[in-house]
Amino acid sequence: MKYLDDLLGKQESLAWRGDLHVPVSGIEFDSRKIRKKNCYVSIRGFVKDGIAYVSEAIGNGAVAVVSVHPPPQNHRQVTWVQVKNDRRALSAIANRFFDDPSRQLQAIGVTGTNGKTTTMGLIQALLNSEAKTAAIGTLGMNFPGCDQGTKLTTPEAPELFAFMAEAVKAGCVNLVMEVSSAALSLRRVDDISFAQAVFTSFSGDHLDFHQTLENYFEAKLSLFKKLGSDHWAIINGDDASGARIIRELNCRYLTFGFSEQADIRPLKYAFSLEGVKAVLQTPLGKIDIQSRLLGRFNLLNIMAAVSSALVKGVAAEKISATLASFAPVKGRVNIAHAGDFLVVVDYAHTDDALENLLKAFREITRGRLILVFGAGGSRDKTKRPRMAQVACRYVDWVVVTSDNPRQEDPQAIIADIVSGFAAGFSNFSTEIDRRAAIEKALAMAAKGDVVLIAGKGHEDYQIFRERTVHFDDFEVVREKMGANHA
Repeated sequence: MKYLDDLLGKQESLAWRGDLHVPVSGIEFDSRKIRKKNCYVSIRGFVKDGIAYVSEAIGNGAVAVVSVHPPPQNHRQVTWVQVKNDRRALSAIANRFFDDPSRQLQAIGVTGTNGKTTTMGLIQALLNSEAKTAAIGTLGMNFPGCDQGTKLTTPEAPELFAFMAEAVKAGCVNLVMEVSSAALSLRRVDDISFAQAVFTSFSGDHLDFHQTLENYFEAKLSLFKKLGSDHWAIINGDDASGARIIRELNCRYLTFGFSEQADIRPLKYAFSLEGVKAVLQTPLGKIDIQSRLLGRFNLLNIMAAVSSALVKGVAAEKISATLASFAPVKGRVNIAHAGDFLVVVDYAHTDDALENLLKAFREITRGRLILVFGAGGSRDKTKRPRMAQVACRYVDWVVVTSDNPRQEDPQAIIADIVSGFAAGFSNFSTEIDRRAAIEKALAMAAKGDVVLIAGKGHEDYQIFRERTVHFDDFEVVREKMGANHA
């Protein structure tokens, strides 16, 4: 049994009332999930304050409340602890409840605007070739023999530490996880001991949350400031922000990229619709690479993963063999149809990600490049015209449609995108219904063309103001094109 005073540890408590040595059976910040003898950590959200749900939490069985609010006159039947920072407390208490599981794992954090999911998947596959490795990210939490869904790229602390404890119990040696800028800002990973951190890229996104690019960058940088002298940083040397991170490091590091100055770089490479072939120069010698992943940006993801694996001591032969058999991560440059023309579904939802995708396919497409994309509502609006500016530089035809409109008018989002097209660019149409937009693009395609459907990737839903509906880009393609899909 765990006791509240032990879980609080050195957590700064401003005031308390009641028995601190009360036994605690679990940690929750969602009052609806509280069970008998749980501790309820009241979090101030962006819309509502968790203090409003204290009565529900106590009614469901909470024996203790941790909050930034002082002990009230009522609710004297439970222990009440006032803390300075609610989110910091949530992480610290959850970590102690699950016995500090990250210290029993070699944890690798992957952060960046784009490339996190694929890079994480590659690292997990490479490390699994030698030892059982767990993963946490956009597509869920898993290790060999276990697969769990999650709503957030980097879940809240109780979910994170509970899963890590399961991974330790199952014999996992390593953990690789996507670390979002929001998770860093909201202190979800404060108590994770990272042995290695990987930087994939940096470009404009999430300004609805961070307000400025500098705030966004500082959030990313904070992951690398956690690293000590015995740890490693893996840095994209082709990204200008990589140099800023390197200047702040107190640990060892490797760089990867196409630059001749990069520690891991390609001596030669070739891209095709079948994948990528390359010979990588590394500090430990040359490594031959053959992968089914498509495009220049995926070679960068591969180099990031190879760098991470080399630091962990994975042999070159295992690296080559694992990469050759690695299947594309769901929703990341996935071929949804292969016939006279190719249909590809990808998650690209920022201007930088879209440009990387379009440049890669411009390089290997014999016919026309046809793009279907939209932009998410209730999110960073500044990237919408930038995405259009990118699109009209690379594609032959664009169908602008809806993504997840959320609380916004879908037509207004489309108008924001269209405003970014270059003067005189007319090779586009708009279609508010995403299914109709995809069908329109497929009907246009001819032999040798590539249709890129961007923005939603792995998602199997579409969010509107009043409802969330089932929607899957892959399913629409299969229904339209029949069984001939990859």
